[in-house]
Amino acid sequence: MERVIVDELYKEKLGVSKIGDRVEIGDHRARVVGFTRGIRSFTTSPFVYTSFKNALNYTRPEAREDQLAYILVTVAPGVRSREVLESLRARLTDVDIYTREEFSRRTRFYWMFTTGAGLAVLTAALMGLVVGVAVVAQTIYAATMDHIREYGTLKAMGATNGYLYRVLIEQAAWSAVLGYAFAMFAAHFIVQASEKGGALILLPPAMKIAMLVLAVFMCIAAALVSINKVTRLDPAMVFRG
Repeated sequence: MERVIVDELYKEKLGVSKIGDRVEIGDHRARVVGFTRGIRSFTTSPFVYTSFKNALNYTRPEAREDQLAYILVTVAPGVRSREVLESLRARLTDVDIYTREEFSRRTRFYWMFTTGAGLAVLTAALMGLVVGVAVVAQTIYAATMDHIREYGTLKAMGATNGYLYRVLIEQAAWSAVLGYAFAMFAAHFIVQASEKGGALILLPPAMKIAMLVLAVFMCIAAALVSINKVTRLDPAMVFRG
């Protein structure tokens, strides 16, 4: 009987509960001999791992070896994967051969930039960025207008535009840091919840840093409207009725 490995997330969907359960793939019976963890399928069909020979048996009877889409190759201990890669590329010129990192990068690029799903995510992110800038700009501008006489007093006392720049930029930076802290707190629980769902959300340290930099830049850019208003402020307004 053929042996297969599936991800534990899809146990219920595939009708298995433990190692040793028997399933049917097409007209062939198979036995589950192991479970993977954290290998999600972006589509509705989960991955099933088996040997090369079994994969041919599970497909159409007339399937040939040259009709396979992917073959996973592992190297023996002590062997450099780059050397195996170069050797296979020299011998097999009519197929694409990638390392795990290269295949991951190409897969992510494909789903993000050449499919409707990826473009929808990028569009939503761009709209969120635009809306975020607008909301932050309006908030900082409203706070600036509420204290416009205080800024006028500072200018009347000799405060330079550079000093006012620093005040407004510091306010924007603190807004970014506080907003980022609340967002990361909520994202922590969302990432944990995604581990039990069909789509796993990853939030590596590099992305966290990039998001912090983006948040600070967004808030500072949004503060430019307020900075323009304050720098054009006439200090004489403080002494008017």
